[in-house]
Amino acid sequence: MLRWTPRSATRRDWEILLLHGRRRYASTLSLLETVKVPCHSNGYITLDIHRPPKPPSGQATPSAVLIYLPPGPACGIGSQTSTPFSQLREQGLPFPIVQLNYRLSPSHPYPTPVHDVLRGYDWIKEHLLPKRAITLTGRPQQNGRSAICGELLGGGLAAMLALTECRVGQPGIVAAALSNPMVDWVDLDGDLAKAVTTASAPTANALTTDLQALRNKLFRKPEHYFDPFASPMLFLRSAGGAIPSAPPDVPTDDMEHLTQLNREEFRYVNDPAQEEAKPQRKISKRYPSPLLGLRLPAFHIHASKSSSLLFGQAEEFVRRLRKAHVRQAGEMEFGRKVLDEDELDEMNDSEKSEIAQREMEARKKAQLSVSQDLGLWDASAEGRVRVTEMARWVSDALR
Repeated sequence: MLRWTPRSATRRDWEILLLHGRRRYASTLSLLETVKVPCHSNGYITLDIHRPPKPPSGQATPSAVLIYLPPGPACGIGSQTSTPFSQLREQGLPFPIVQLNYRLSPSHPYPTPVHDVLRGYDWIKEHLLPKRAITLTGRPQQNGRSAICGELLGGGLAAMLALTECRVGQPGIVAAALSNPMVDWVDLDGDLAKAVTTASAPTANALTTDLQALRNKLFRKPEHYFDPFASPMLFLRSAGGAIPSAPPDVPTDDMEHLTQLNREEFRYVNDPAQEEAKPQRKISKRYPSPLLGLRLPAFHIHASKSSSLLFGQAEEFVRRLRKAHVRQAGEMEFGRKVLDEDELDEMNDSEKSEIAQREMEARKKAQLSVSQDLGLWDASAEGRVRVTEMARWVSDALR
């Protein structure tokens, strides 16, 4: 299974609790409401829902929805003075826009935000996407498509949802727009972080330190950030290292301290010194497996060169997404073998041309744009332009 599902939802779980009711704004903003969605026995989350004006008579209502995930706790990159959600509402998009307010803090560490995002997404599918006129056994009741956008920590959660909620034949994510997404919490100690801090200290070094401190607050155990749902890069490749051991318990008295020392001495005497383990390679994964029935959505990722660590993650993420798109395109052709890299030299010109065409299509499905400034979806002139461009791209993808 590719989902955390504590138990099946009941109708009562999905009860809508209006917090502020419906509030009327100017015609461009239309209706805004906030709903409260229970998360089983673990509190609740809120969804801010913007509904567009009703289309003119005779014009069909788009069966689509856009989900926005906020950036999450600050990590020394920049502060928001205007939320992208308010800017998106000004774009005049013809479908609902939902801000999913997941919980993420030291009191609500991972995997809580993952559960919240999946829970909120299920509610959105059930209540905001239209239902089929005729329901058949084995076919979902809802019909329509979704897109998701997010930046920083919200961008990582958006990437997770896009990679797992794209099942063929079901209403799922078809497009994901991300800005400076945090897609790999593991590599804060790895080669990328070391290369970045060496090349662009002290700014990059400060960012890495801030993110490491934030990781310590948001993850209770190392295995939690080795989970692909928290570090979606790990859907596409291995972590490149083993999960760190948990720190030893602090002795509470002298007797317990002595016992701990005796255990360590016993292990030292009875376990001969081992040769230092070699670093593990970061090996590509064949994700998604054809058995999962997933079809990768389109991605548009914006990255800032001013944040070298996040830029490096975004660059690698896009590169691996393109490879996954190329591989999936080959697997979708019935009976055709997907060639390994060492077999490419043996292909004829026609086969090479076919591979080149797939790679060109993959570049369209996994796009990367780069800026020299912070690259955020903020209130600056550049930030507003980025939000407008993102909204246009999402609108085209949902047509």
